[in-house]
Amino acid sequence: MKRYGTVEALQKSFGTCPPWGDLSPTQTRSLYHTLLPRSLLALNEMGFVTAEDLAPLAYEARIAAKEYARSRCVWTGRVGVFLFDQYRSLRDKGRLIQPGKSSSMSWEEIWAKYEGQILKEHAEKKKKGGMKVKELDEDELMMQTYMRILERSCSTNQTFDKLFLPDKEGGNGSGGNNGDISLASIASQLDHDVRTILLSPSEISKVEKKVKKMEKKQLKEREKEEKMQRKADRKKEKRKADELG
Repeated sequence: MKRYGTVEALQKSFGTCPPWGDLSPTQTRSLYHTLLPRSLLALNEMGFVTAEDLAPLAYEARIAAKEYARSRCVWTGRVGVFLFDQYRSLRDKGRLIQPGKSSSMSWEEIWAKYEGQILKEHAEKKKKGGMKVKELDEDELMMQTYMRILERSCSTNQTFDKLFLPDKEGGNGSGGNNGDISLASIASQLDHDVRTILLSPSEISKVEKKVKKMEKKQLKEREKEEKMQRKADRKKEKRKADELG
C-alpha cells in the first residue's frame, strides 16, 4: 500500500499541480472523497482481510488523501484550511501546529480516542442493561478499536460535505470529472490496485463476483425506487387534475 500511503506516492500516481493550486474547494472535496480508503473497508466487509490488518493502512491512506487533496486546492482555499487547523489545534490541544508538522492525529492519539469512545459506549450500555451486557475483554476491545479506526478512516465531516458539496448532499463525490482529473478513473484504479496488492488471484475473482452481484442488486433497488416515485408523481398529478376539474 506504499503506492497510496503518502502524498508523494499519490503525486506519482495522479500528478501534481502549480504552486497556486488547480482545484476549487468543491473539486478538492470531491477528490478527497474519491481517495478515501473505502476499498479497504469493502474487503473487510466481504470477509477477505481483517480489520487488524487494514486499520493501519486505512489510517495512513486517509492522511495521504487529505494532504494530497489539499495540495491540489487553490492557494486561497489552502490558507483557509491552514487557519482552521490552527484554530482547532489551539482549541483542542491548547497549542498551535508547528511549521512542517501534520495537522492529523498520530496513530497513538487515534487509538486512544476511539478506544476511549468504545469504553464509554460500553459503560453506558452496561449502566442501562446491567448484568445482561457482557464484560468487554481486552481482545474484544482491541478488535473493536481496529474496526472503528477502519470505519472512521472512510467517513467524512458532514458539515464540510454540505458546505462544499451542496449538490451532492454529502455524497461520495466519486463520479464524473474534476477539472482535469477523472474521479471515476481514480476510484477504479484504487479498487484495482488495492485488490492486486492485498489479495490472491482467486480472491480477486471472488471479490469481482461479489461486487457484480451487489451492483446488480443496487440497480434493481434503484429501478424499484424510481418506479415507485413515478407512480407517486402520477397520483399527485391526477389529484391536481381532479381538483382543477
